[in-house]
Amino acid sequence: MAINKRTYILPKGTEPTAEVISDLLGSVKRTQEVKKYDLLEQYYNAEAITQDNSHKEPLIAVTAYSRYITSLNCGYLLGNPVTYNASEGHDIEKIQEAYDAQKIQNIDIKLENDASKFGHGFERIYINEDGDCRSAAIDPRSVVLVRDNTVEHRKMFALIYVESVDEKGEVIDGEYELTILTRDKIMERKLQGGSLVGDEKGDLSHVFSDVPVVEYINDDDLIGDFEAVLPLIDAYNILQTARVNDRLKTANALLLVSGGNLGKEQVDAIMEGRIADLPEGAKAEYITKTTNEQESETLRISIADDIHKISMTPDVSDKNFAGSASGVSLQYKLFTFEKHAKDKERCFEAALMERFALYNAYLNRTANMEIIPTAKVDAVFQRALPQNDVEVAGMINSLVGLVDKETLVSQLSFVNDAKEVVEAAEAEEDRKDEKAFKMGGFGTFGDGDEEDTENDEETPEDAE
Repeated sequence: MAINKRTYILPKGTEPTAEVISDLLGSVKRTQEVKKYDLLEQYYNAEAITQDNSHKEPLIAVTAYSRYITSLNCGYLLGNPVTYNASEGHDIEKIQEAYDAQKIQNIDIKLENDASKFGHGFERIYINEDGDCRSAAIDPRSVVLVRDNTVEHRKMFALIYVESVDEKGEVIDGEYELTILTRDKIMERKLQGGSLVGDEKGDLSHVFSDVPVVEYINDDDLIGDFEAVLPLIDAYNILQTARVNDRLKTANALLLVSGGNLGKEQVDAIMEGRIADLPEGAKAEYITKTTNEQESETLRISIADDIHKISMTPDVSDKNFAGSASGVSLQYKLFTFEKHAKDKERCFEAALMERFALYNAYLNRTANMEIIPTAKVDAVFQRALPQNDVEVAGMINSLVGLVDKETLVSQLSFVNDAKEVVEAAEAEEDRKDEKAFKMGGFGTFGDGDEEDTENDEETPEDAE
């Protein structure tokens, strides 16, 4: 578990008392953290903002680079839903059914989107009114997950909170509606005047055997995918704004008349009719600032290249990126992107295993499901990239007998559920064999046996 400025560590055994909660929610650390989240959200939404307001002109050309980086990373990692394989002898069907019932892949996308934007995302696991285990993505600005100070940094409790509002809908300073989640309880409270208000009789026990909140980290530093390139995005937006402003100023340039004077009527005639009737010897010309467009374009390309390089996100619009490049050539171009995706996958899979264990603990108590060690379960990620299915099919044929059918079939881009496809293929093969058997003049063993019995006649020799 990564320990940095966005991780909350308290001594082992600390209870979520009013004092502890007040210190957490009112700390300078939390205030600065939420402000940072808000800033990252503004960049993601491509709002006209920079990290500082030192530039003189307001931004009018703002690019959605942050959204591009997040969308491409999320789509590459989770464009195809995560699948799960268990070691032989372990049945995960009940957990898979719980996942399928709520379209868990949609929640995975939300969690990865938060991780890409904010550096980490949070999932709450709960029991709905029908008694089913369910998951929900929680905004990181509304969650504080507290870990102990041991070497394992185990979860102690989580706070899910919103600011209290009055009858007019205005925020009440220092008051929060709280859900406190511990390793065995769920408590609803209100933090008011530094005290916790609420009826302890309404506290609920749960059977998850751990705090039912899972943290999905983006990397070991808990840094979002575009957070490191915010200054470059600022530079790009400022440059583009300056270029647009130069064009606007050129279109509204001042007209300099020398060698004569123009009256108001003459000026109006020039502005409306675009024809100048100047006195003899007079000369008119626009006052414009000379700009080197080629230098501006070179600078723009340089900044854009740095954004893609530092964020390890390829520019898929680059004419040299795809084309008719071979699979190996494409892999070289995606090397840093794939390495970054591998790091994200490693972190995401660890959180998925936490989720699996929580679901497993609940179903063990309620549906007699066996406890399956997470070491016996694999989360399978399949990259969302254009594939040459002809090449993949050739690779599959060469591996028949060496790799199981489900793994091979899952490599095909048009297959969503490899297990279902393999079962359907086996069923179709059985039907073909049965049809061929019948067309060959062979009846079933039972039918032939009955016909022989009916046609048999007792002979004198048999009677004797």
